[in-house]
Amino acid sequence: MPAKAYSDMLVEVFRQLDRQPEMLERVFDCFPDVLYYIKDAQARYLSVNQTLINRSGMARDDVIGQTADQLFPVTGASTNAQDLNVIETQSPIVDRLRLYSSGSGHRYWCLSSKFPVLNEEGQAIGLIGISRDLPRPDERHHGYRRLLEYLDYLEQNLGQNILVTEAAERASISVDTLERLTREVFHLTPKQLLMKLRIDHACKLLETTDNSITDIATDCGYADHSAFTRQFKSATHLTPRQYRNARGRGLHPH
Repeated sequence: MPAKAYSDMLVEVFRQLDRQPEMLERVFDCFPDVLYYIKDAQARYLSVNQTLINRSGMARDDVIGQTADQLFPVTGASTNAQDLNVIETQSPIVDRLRLYSSGSGHRYWCLSSKFPVLNEEGQAIGLIGISRDLPRPDERHHGYRRLLEYLDYLEQNLGQNILVTEAAERASISVDTLERLTREVFHLTPKQLLMKLRIDHACKLLETTDNSITDIATDCGYADHSAFTRQFKSATHLTPRQYRNARGRGLHPH
């Protein structure tokens, strides 16, 4: 069959999808660890799957037309800012590691991908995206046991200035092998894995103690307050103080 025939068939399929927008929702309802969404130019939800609805704690009709900051009280404002930036700059993001909180306050690490939707004039009229829960480590992978010593070293030394090369050497793993194994087992680079451990520890301290931000930065291995704030904001799109204040709005830490 000529290539044009396939192209025409694809156009027809998309024309039918345009008439049945709920079809995409039904497809993504099959993925309980994925949040699917289409948003308009003001980053308001137009189409979502059941997982997103469940985590918002609201009914479907109450979700449509809302923005992320209206659904998710802790990290929604930062998500909304990210959405608007994707739309304004027309720059997609792919597999961006970040931490967000559901409507009930549960924390989830996810890999987010968002793409601007352009009209015929090249103007951004919204975005389409997914946020995939970071998968659990593959404990059946042959390399999982090889990484346990590496992980133990990281967890025991979070308050120190850890170098990935030094940690790999302590675990008797080459840097190249470490890079391959952490991607295969944890779906993260070694630096992303270290950052996740540090930010998780920081969140716990922010939620459960009255320690100063400076002390928490030190406990998590950051040289100074500003370095900690930069990386924390990179992961959560909130400063540590904003996160602590948001988590204090009647939410229970999880």
